[in-house]
Amino acid sequence: MKKNNLLYIAVLFILMAVMGTSCKKRVHSFAPTPNNVRMLGYNRITTIDMSVPVPLAISKITESFRFYYDENNRVVQIIYTGNDSEEIHKRIDFSYRNDTIFKTITDILLKSVVERDTFIKNSDGFIVTTFTPGVNNATVKHNFEYLGKLMSRDIMTAANNRNVTMSSSVIYTSVDGDLLKQYPSKLDANFNDLVQGLDLDWIQTPKSYGHVEDLMSFSHTFSTYDPNQPMQLWVDDTLQYKDSLVYPAWEWSNQSYHFWTENANRIGDYMQLESFTKYGQNIYMNKHLVESISSPDKNAYITYEYDSDSKIKQTTVDLRDKYLNKYTYTYDIQYETY
Repeated sequence: MKKNNLLYIAVLFILMAVMGTSCKKRVHSFAPTPNNVRMLGYNRITTIDMSVPVPLAISKITESFRFYYDENNRVVQIIYTGNDSEEIHKRIDFSYRNDTIFKTITDILLKSVVERDTFIKNSDGFIVTTFTPGVNNATVKHNFEYLGKLMSRDIMTAANNRNVTMSSSVIYTSVDGDLLKQYPSKLDANFNDLVQGLDLDWIQTPKSYGHVEDLMSFSHTFSTYDPNQPMQLWVDDTLQYKDSLVYPAWEWSNQSYHFWTENANRIGDYMQLESFTKYGQNIYMNKHLVESISSPDKNAYITYEYDSDSKIKQTTVDLRDKYLNKYTYTYDIQYETY
């Protein structure tokens, strides 16, 4: 009887161990790759299934991004190629001087510069100010504020270098090292060197427009502003001087975030991929991998596949807009050691 009891106990421990192993969710370590591994590039396949405004055949766009680094492990060049008819084959160069990053985008086929951007970093190496071109020679400026490592505020200002400036901001909240929500502010317009008695006309969509007559002020707040749509503003002063400005839409507005809290953030995180491609570095330093981003106009759900070293080898983003059009972005990521 004693031998039978011992055998029973041994079998029970084995079963408990097997069940514990099979039920345990795999957790990838906070430092899943060696320090000498970086992203070599990625291929992105975009599958588009549109039903609004008219049903269209499913289409696919294939793109390639190849990254090059300097001796300080900073991105110095990205080569982009693809079959997107709305994009050009381009070379993106980053140069560094003290606290400033200069970004130049060149059309590879025409060998001409198509865009110049400037980014300013603070003493901690975080990007705090960006300058990019807007519509009709306007300048768009972003000021980023941080709470620790996480972004807490983004102020976007558009100016036409003449008389009109428009500005709004978004506030970020966070919890446990991850972003939680984003809230937009109202849109403010300011007018310089104009004569009071201003007439304003503005439009965002065919159903969203307005007029202000004889404004006796050099500023105006648009309380019905929709941050998901660009705004076109025209202004006439008392002396019939005319000016205009296009204020860009926020890419996402009124966002909510969820994260894979069992998986630490690393190369391949969706927000990190987008930031790294745009700025040459990550400005979204969340603790965990983003799982979903939701807003009134669109929702994205993100999943990841890993290799044996816990590196992300594929990131998939399933996005649906408010019309239920479907966009699937698949990132196949390559790495290199240095």
